[in-house]
Amino acid sequence: MSCVKPRRLGRHLALPDLPDLDDLDLEMPELLTELEEAQQAAGAVFNDAGLVAHFTNDSRALYALENAAVVVDRSHWGRLRLSGEDRLTFLHGQTTNDIQALKPGTGSDTVFVTAQARCIDIATVYAQPSGALVVVSPSLKAQLLERLQKYIFPADKVQVADISAKTCMFSLLGPQADQIMQQLQAGAIVGAPHGTHTLLSLGGKPVIAAAGGGLPGPGYTFICDESVAAPLWKALAAVEGVEPLGCDAFEIARVLAGRPAPGSELTEDFNPLEAGLYGAVSLQKGCYIGQETLAKVHNLNAVKQQLWALDMESPCVVGDEVLAAGDGRKLGRVTSYVDTPSGQHRALAYLKCRFDGQQIDLEGAAITAGGSKGRVVAPLFLSRAFAGEAASAEQGSEGDAAAAAAAAAEEEAQEAARRAEKLRQMQERLAAFQAAQAAAQQQQQQEQQ
Repeated sequence: MSCVKPRRLGRHLALPDLPDLDDLDLEMPELLTELEEAQQAAGAVFNDAGLVAHFTNDSRALYALENAAVVVDRSHWGRLRLSGEDRLTFLHGQTTNDIQALKPGTGSDTVFVTAQARCIDIATVYAQPSGALVVVSPSLKAQLLERLQKYIFPADKVQVADISAKTCMFSLLGPQADQIMQQLQAGAIVGAPHGTHTLLSLGGKPVIAAAGGGLPGPGYTFICDESVAAPLWKALAAVEGVEPLGCDAFEIARVLAGRPAPGSELTEDFNPLEAGLYGAVSLQKGCYIGQETLAKVHNLNAVKQQLWALDMESPCVVGDEVLAAGDGRKLGRVTSYVDTPSGQHRALAYLKCRFDGQQIDLEGAAITAGGSKGRVVAPLFLSRAFAGEAASAEQGSEGDAAAAAAAAAEEEAQEAARRAEKLRQMQERLAAFQAAQAAAQQQQQQEQQ
């Protein structure tokens, strides 16, 4: 029997009424008192940063995440809005995924990387009729805003603004999330691809509803202006069977799912392929920051370490060395660690995956970390294959080596062609400059005569 109590959030708008931030009231004062009061009434305990640390229910909330549904306030995550006709083209060159292919009402995950293709952050892009909304990690919204503004040239028809403080964001997660969305008359995006989004109405105010909640499994994200934040949170939390989930429990859920986080798994020590973010990377879309490095790593089958989860028998700590249980060989270091209310000990770690030139599947391997025993398990959030590709069963096989060699040769040929074209363009510009100089000199001689 379902534990979901029907509750109407608002009427679902027809698909032609695609969501856009222009529909939200972004001029509301930055006051969240009503939302905070609603959360306090539900038992919220706030941390020093003003975020809901927990609702004194972490055990119930994590159980509901696995068996029913939870609602989590993610309003502290960054929301950057890009406008202007070049917005998708601009983002296309700034991040790893094929953003230019997005149509209004769709979206995708993508990765911000350095020029050397090192990880900065995972972002979710929602393409809209007159803008693009980019959701980024809480600690990086100012840094990424500055980065985007830095790369906007005078001729670019794009503007970027941080609208985080004027909007709120909640995620509905868990196996009953689909059923709850049906009850809220948002069934149009149930089962839709990640990033698909549409409009709901709450008290006559628009609410953007998107497929995907930041963790694996059924999940949805709601974005609204401040005027309806409290009513929306109350409506979601009031559904029978839904537990509110705070930041502390979300961090536990993040590590259990294997979602990499800035400062831990997303650093300048690792690239997106090592981080298992193949699904947010395109090597076919053309030039973008970090593209050449990622292409070489992939074409040469040069991934030497991979992000894995560790199921530990007892606690360990971030920074502990991870050793192979048999011969004590050093594999890597712990990057994240959590204890769950049910007694689980889960860690994330980058582990060396190539030995003697061969790619090794580490899943199930026995390890130790800080003296604690454990086993390597596959993180649910991560992927080892690009979108549309079947994961290779044996990456070190002769067939893979031949394919990698062929791909490397093709990449080298393309690079040679690019160099030749660049040389041709330089020669044309030089010839044009010399012709202009000769004409100017001839004109000067004529004037002197």
